[in-house]
Amino acid sequence: MEIIRKGAWPSQSTTYIMYKTIIIVTFLLFGVPPSKAGGNNRLTDRLDSILRLQSLQTEAKMREINIIKVRMNRETNMEKKLQFCDQLYQAYHVFQFDSAMTYVEKGLNLARHRNETYYADNTIRKSELLAIGGLYSEALQTISTLDITRFSKRQRFNYYLTHFRIYSYWSDFCNDAIYAPRYREKARENLRLAMPYLDRNDRDYEYYQGEYYGYILNDQVGARRHYLKAIATTPENSRMRAMACFALACTYSAPADMDLYERYLVMACISDARSLTMENMALQNLAMYTLEHGHDNLDIVDAQRYISISLENAKFYNNRLRIIEISDRLPVIVESYQQQLGERNTVLHNTLIAISLLAVFLIAAVGFIFKQNSRLTQSRKKLQTSNNRLSEMNERQSMLNEQLHDLNEKLLETNKKREGLVRLYIDLCSRYINRLKKQQTLVKRKIKANQAQELLTQLSSERLSEEDATTFLSRFDRAFLDLYPGFPQELNALLQPEYQIMQLKSHALTTEQRIMALVRLGVNESSEIANLLFYSPQTIYNYRSVIKSKAKNKDTFEAEVVKLCTVIGGERPN
Repeated sequence: MEIIRKGAWPSQSTTYIMYKTIIIVTFLLFGVPPSKAGGNNRLTDRLDSILRLQSLQTEAKMREINIIKVRMNRETNMEKKLQFCDQLYQAYHVFQFDSAMTYVEKGLNLARHRNETYYADNTIRKSELLAIGGLYSEALQTISTLDITRFSKRQRFNYYLTHFRIYSYWSDFCNDAIYAPRYREKARENLRLAMPYLDRNDRDYEYYQGEYYGYILNDQVGARRHYLKAIATTPENSRMRAMACFALACTYSAPADMDLYERYLVMACISDARSLTMENMALQNLAMYTLEHGHDNLDIVDAQRYISISLENAKFYNNRLRIIEISDRLPVIVESYQQQLGERNTVLHNTLIAISLLAVFLIAAVGFIFKQNSRLTQSRKKLQTSNNRLSEMNERQSMLNEQLHDLNEKLLETNKKREGLVRLYIDLCSRYINRLKKQQTLVKRKIKANQAQELLTQLSSERLSEEDATTFLSRFDRAFLDLYPGFPQELNALLQPEYQIMQLKSHALTTEQRIMALVRLGVNESSEIANLLFYSPQTIYNYRSVIKSKAKNKDTFEAEVVKLCTVIGGERPN
């Protein structure tokens, strides 16, 4: 990464009693583990699948590198050899430390006395590699040999940015109260010096703006804004995407932001894995986060796996400093893993003892139960027969009372709804009678004025006004929802979870819901629905096709809609 951031027994069978008791004891001993929380499980699962394929990705990358090596060895032109050295350095930079250093040295040897630009670029790269390896003084000595007076704008930016990285690595390595603040201040100063030379058209512009806002201005909100832009404009399999995700995760350090921290940390790990960045911190931090915030023992296993992969990557990269860092974290995870195994063994041991004692108890209980059964069988049969008859009578009476009460409630509710529907019907009739009167007046006036052709034209083109249409639809929605208040929820139950239809207003249906409401009322023809909703038949057909595509069962969807809300009324869902 870029920078390290911080009943009654006698009536039951013996087998059933044993089975039930064992279940209870096991439940008390083991408990029920909490479910794994968070909305980041899908991202974590994707990361795990990518990590499983890492060896195949590594083999593919090595094949690509070997092709470049063969082409370089065949090349005789010095300028093109330098270009191949650049390609190999970029391929090895965060993939293999020693190989990256090898091709930096080759680039230096080829460029010395031949190409000043390539020589300066490779010197800057060598300094960064030395800093990654923990050789901070050597890194500064190497880069200090350069004369920046003849540098291009890009080279000056890389020059100061490399100083920023060296001092940042050095500060994180010291991690004390004396030297770390000094190096951190020097890092900030060099980042401040680098920013004027950053080209706004540079593909990494937004990322370094985020660094500037975070390190120099201490503006986390501004930094997040730039990091998000960097994430949006970089491919997932790029190192810059990983760096931006990791940096963004580090801005969410508050306890209330842990979900966002985990989300962007996992995204950084995914980009690291896809870009085969062996020199990284994200997977280490994810291991520690999983250990500290895990919900069950499976999280400890995940943490151990992540830290092991990080160690393997560090060994592959051959970064001794990173191996030491991981070695400091590994014992904590191993200790937790061993503690988990110890606790599991203790639980198993206690369970075995409990089951053994339970077996002895059950054997004694079985004998007692059989004796009691032989004494109580006759009396219990007579008593049970009487109780059963009385219970049946009570249940029947109770059911009849409940049914009668429910019927009364439904009748009252139905009457209220019918009264409401009558009022709605009368209101609509009043509106359309008034409209007919106005039309009649218009016809008389036009005929008297001998404007029959104009009247014919006006009547032919006249359509239902938007206000009338809105009024009709609003009244329809209210009337339908009064009849079937649970219709929107029952309709959503037929749709896939990601395609749920949300109501914008409590007493208003969406267009899709109105179409399905008419289907529920028996209006099946798209042309009829189109007339009622003021759409074309093709539009209605398209709506129905889209809704059907979102259904759990597309073949029987509309048949199931017709069966919705078979009972009128009921309380409106919240």
